Amino acid sequence: MSPSKPVRIASQDEIGTPLGRLRAAGFVDDGPATLPEPRRVMDSYALVFVHQGTGSYVDDTTSARPVQPGDTIVVAPGQPHWYGPPPSATWSEIFLVFDGPIFDVLATSGVLDTRQPVRRVQPFQPWCERLRAFADRRRGSSLLECQLDVLELATLLVELHGHDHADPVPRPIRRARELLAGDLTAELDLRAVAADVGLPYETFRKRFRAATGASPAAFRLDRRIEAAQSLLRMTTETHAAIATSLGFADEYHFAKRFRTRVGMSPREYRRAAMYREPIPGALRGLPESGQGHR
Repeated sequence: MSPSKPVRIASQDEIGTPLGRLRAAGFVDDGPATLPEPRRVMDSYALVFVHQGTGSYVDDTTSARPVQPGDTIVVAPGQPHWYGPPPSATWSEIFLVFDGPIFDVLATSGVLDTRQPVRRVQPFQPWCERLRAFADRRRGSSLLECQLDVLELATLLVELHGHDHADPVPRPIRRARELLAGDLTAELDLRAVAADVGLPYETFRKRFRAATGASPAAFRLDRRIEAAQSLLRMTTETHAAIATSLGFADEYHFAKRFRTRVGMSPREYRRAAMYREPIPGALRGLPESGQGHR
């Protein structure tokens, strides 16, 4: 960035909130290259969205990365770096500078990932307009208004970059999870699920277990028991009605499966929830041999 006229600071906040702060928001319009020596080091995070011109980004851990319109640059605190257009050229950017606990969490989770400092954003024009509107907004000074700004910025960052961290579960198994967690009342043919995701049945079973830690039948039973827990806590439905709504053969079958999975009967669970007594926080493991979980 150049300290001359091309830079406009739209807002600044040096106080912040317990969640974090948006320290500065602003714009560089047709800014020239600057080559700081040594490389620049910031004490906050920064997000830069380049919408005109080309250039590069470089730091001490990555080789030079080309930057084009529609790219974002993420800078972490303490990271020596440089970015900008080549000598005698210019570029235009929107920048946001921020820090605080909520952004540290995003960094830990990989949303703010300096291993990928330059990322492409699509679609270009809607994101350009959205970031420009956020950066150029007139900001309030109350704690609530500042907190809402911080939360909105965190949301923007997740929407911008959260999709880069794809679910490691393979696509066929993700589709199978959706089918198995679908209509919990219906009887579901697991062989039909395997065919739907394009896998032979035994291959499907093995890959599903490897990806999720449970067989397809056990996974579906867990979703039914979780739904039953919610109904027991939040409704006055009878146990028989809950059993029927979740596809169990009868109330006895439901109670037996529930106790095995949760460690107490549905009646005990509902009573504990009503009086806010300690209740199990996770489902127990269920031996699959002899249970028809194939």
